[in-house]
Amino acid sequence: MRLRTRQFLLVIAAQTVCLAVGLWMQHRFTVASVGEAVEAEAWSDIESTLDSAFAELRQTEPVGATIAEDRLGAAFETVARHWGRRAGEVMIVDADWQVILPAPQAADVRIKWTPMTDAHKNRTTSIRGRLNLGGEVHIAVARALPGRRGFLIAHYPRARFESSTAVLVSALPAVGGLTFLWTCALLSLAVYVVLARLHDDIDKERSENAQDALRQTQSLLRTRDAVIFGLAKLAEYRDPETGDHLERISTYSTMLAGELRRHPEYHHRVTPAFIRLIGISSALHDIGKVGIDDSILRKPGRLTPEEYTSMQVHTKIGGECLQEIEQRLHGSNFLQMAREIAYAHHEQWDGAGYPFGLAGKAIPLSARIVALVDNYDALSSRRVYKEPYPHEKCVAIIREEAGKKLDPNLVAVWLQIEHKFKAVSEQYAEPQEPSAERDAAALRGTETARQEAEELCVPATGTSTRTG
Repeated sequence: MRLRTRQFLLVIAAQTVCLAVGLWMQHRFTVASVGEAVEAEAWSDIESTLDSAFAELRQTEPVGATIAEDRLGAAFETVARHWGRRAGEVMIVDADWQVILPAPQAADVRIKWTPMTDAHKNRTTSIRGRLNLGGEVHIAVARALPGRRGFLIAHYPRARFESSTAVLVSALPAVGGLTFLWTCALLSLAVYVVLARLHDDIDKERSENAQDALRQTQSLLRTRDAVIFGLAKLAEYRDPETGDHLERISTYSTMLAGELRRHPEYHHRVTPAFIRLIGISSALHDIGKVGIDDSILRKPGRLTPEEYTSMQVHTKIGGECLQEIEQRLHGSNFLQMAREIAYAHHEQWDGAGYPFGLAGKAIPLSARIVALVDNYDALSSRRVYKEPYPHEKCVAIIREEAGKKLDPNLVAVWLQIEHKFKAVSEQYAEPQEPSAERDAAALRGTETARQEAEELCVPATGTSTRTG
């Protein structure tokens, strides 16, 4: 809306300036045209007067006769009578433009005559020119006297017809102002309608494009999430004993991140985008298990120290694999989080974890979140070599490990919503089906439990599990 208003004002300002310049030029042209018309009428009026006066002289003088000295006065009076009615003035000058009549007060009075044409070369015609009399400019017409070297001049003060011009054009500013206001109003209305229609069309097109882009983005996100989850499933199928482990980890991570967003300490870091990303990225935490040999991954008995060390390598395998993909995608943010989780979800708050021995807040927040929910899932879910722990026991173990293996702040937040985790765990729980294979695996679990309890928050009581 602000942009539309700014554009409207800019267009109106530009049109106003153009209109003002146009009206000013029109006013100047009109004033000049009226002035020229008035001046042309004055020239015509002077020449008409001279024609009438000379016609009267010819009636009293023989054709081609020279006006005698004593007749100059009569000629002067004749022209003065005709021209005086129009408030003009007349004079007679000799060939040297020295005033003869009316009688000059000085002995030698010459006028300053500026001819406007070359007609003075032909003394039978009128000569238009300007006189400078006492600092005042007059327009004048000089007519050669018959048979004499002299001129009869009728002249008219220029200031008088300029005042007439001013009277004639006095109404132009008011007319121009009304024209300016009326035109501005019409232009403003037209510009508003056009810009409003244009912006409506643009907004509609943008909205349609945004909806198309949103649909495409949502489609790509669904495709991305499906591919990521399918890729994670490949690793899970190598170790199928974990059941719906990925679905639970994704749900738990989203729930804990959502609760963290309500706390001032994490509000600026845990954004809606962070919550969505950790929900899908957490599924890739054990993607590195695809690089672990089946003899180790599915070994029913106790792992040797060498085998246990080989198992820990799955964090580096997963992190490096995701880092390689991330580089090819030029820094995809969701893969950055997935890489952090794959590398660091077995790091511990006290620095005793692997692969890098990170401690405290040096461990990425996303990895600390997944470490907590992964431990809860390992404790609360059924494995072939253990039964699920009661929820209350899981809570007690995780509370005990706060500040040791787990981030104490995250544990404090988790304790506020642990009942929600219990509901999710019960939702995914499956009844145990008796089988000889499961019973045999349970017997093997006793031997494996002591070794895995050292890594997980589980007491070595004869049953244990491997974290994801």
